[in-house]
Amino acid sequence: MSSQRRSGHRDLLALAWPIIVSNLSTTTLALVNAIWVGRLGTAELGSIGLATTLFYLVTAFPLGLLGAVRTLVAQSVGADREELARRFAWQGLWVALALGALTAAVAPFGHVVFPWLGASPEVVAPASIYNGIRLLASPLTLLLTALVAGAQGRGDTRWPMVASVLANALNFVLDPILVFGLGPIPALGVGGAAVGVAVGTSAAIGVLALASRSDLGPVVRPDTELLRQVWSIGAPQATQWLLDVGSYLAFGSLVAAAGDAHLAAHVVVVRIVMTAVLPGHAIAEAVSVQVGHALGARRAGRALRVVRLGAVQVTAWMAATAVLFALTPDLLVALFGAEPEVVSLVRPVLRLYAVFQVLDGLVMVGFGALSGAGDTGFAMRLSIGSAWLVKLPVAVLLVRGADLGVIGAWGGLAAEITAQVVMLGWRLRLGFGRRRSTLREPSAIALDPAVSPSTAP
Repeated sequence: MSSQRRSGHRDLLALAWPIIVSNLSTTTLALVNAIWVGRLGTAELGSIGLATTLFYLVTAFPLGLLGAVRTLVAQSVGADREELARRFAWQGLWVALALGALTAAVAPFGHVVFPWLGASPEVVAPASIYNGIRLLASPLTLLLTALVAGAQGRGDTRWPMVASVLANALNFVLDPILVFGLGPIPALGVGGAAVGVAVGTSAAIGVLALASRSDLGPVVRPDTELLRQVWSIGAPQATQWLLDVGSYLAFGSLVAAAGDAHLAAHVVVVRIVMTAVLPGHAIAEAVSVQVGHALGARRAGRALRVVRLGAVQVTAWMAATAVLFALTPDLLVALFGAEPEVVSLVRPVLRLYAVFQVLDGLVMVGFGALSGAGDTGFAMRLSIGSAWLVKLPVAVLLVRGADLGVIGAWGGLAAEITAQVVMLGWRLRLGFGRRRSTLREPSAIALDPAVSPSTAP
């Protein structure tokens, strides 16, 4: 391997490894929730999976919109426009606060939605409690997302990692206490797991806000021109996220209709495979940041090299975990204390995912590259088309037509990933030669009096 390529791998991993730690920490949070709630019963275990999906459906548009902050901050940094990067970071905080208030307002309506999604009466009550608490705390989730986006856009992934580890360590300690009670603290059941997440998120915000205070500087008011740029880049991505989560909600309701055991098995599989998926997403996020930096500096060749390096790294990781999932499913399932019927369903689904999870990793890197380039329109069309025209029809055919339950549903997911990797490969083969920084020069000049048209990069 050439010294240039080794250096490229080191640079990408230096950016990615704190995100990997953050994501693994988040996976631990989800695992801890599932492990403790699973001891309440099969219905409760299934409920947190369905409730989490509805939570992300409600927050998907704001979360997707905030992804534009990372892209615009990264491109500003790449173009050596520090003041503009700071101003974009502040716009993300205003967007988070405004949209967080809106998402919190729908917290009381879970009990209406879950029966419509096919949940059994035993699942509806705990799912409504868990979802309601998570939505009430959604302003915290969005504010943390905005802070992380601003930091990552600057290439700082370490402080977001510290904040994430602290949040999830708090949750680790609080979860069993809040779920089952201790001394004067009453047992809150599934609601306790949601409260633990909110407490941890609050702590993470405090840490990251302190770490980012020098980068954020004085308060910048909401700015129509900058918000318009955030919307231009973020709206397609936000729409993609919304319809992606909508497809997963339809996917989850399809599994729920097959029975509580199938729904619980689906939750267990998701929790296990996230140990592979989240590090893959971390590599993709690092690719996104470096592509943004490269295109901000008008270095399209560098952007392509970053994508290739990311593809190599994600392939190595996903292949290694595929072997683990295929060979040791029983050992992994044992952590959840699930009933034998659930275990018998988890085993074949884990092995099925092991077959196509390398492709899943390549899809993550591909979407990360498009995000960094600001090519969110194509990403939106591909994501929506593959989810609604491939995954769901194939899943319906296999679940209802072939009566394969959760196994058939994951067969639909395999079909979606296969379609995505083909189309992303085609798009990325076109390269970044025609892609330009998505920053709008007139806005940058107008907002920074120290920069004149003759000196602007």
